[in-house]
Amino acid sequence: MDMRGFSVADLSEETLDKVKTMESELRQQSADDIVLIAYKNTDKNLKGGRQDG
Repeated sequence: MDMRGFSVADLSEETLDKVKTMESELRQQSADDIVLIAYKNTDKNLKGGRQDG
């Protein structure tokens, strides 16, 4: 995946708590050590659109 148009998202404490809860739920379901990473789209040409490799 080309990451040039993305940077790490600055999440609020509330949103970060939701991400951590989701990580925990996924770990319980899969028995794997799941880590979610949040990026924001910084490519001005895509305006929030998806960028699939």
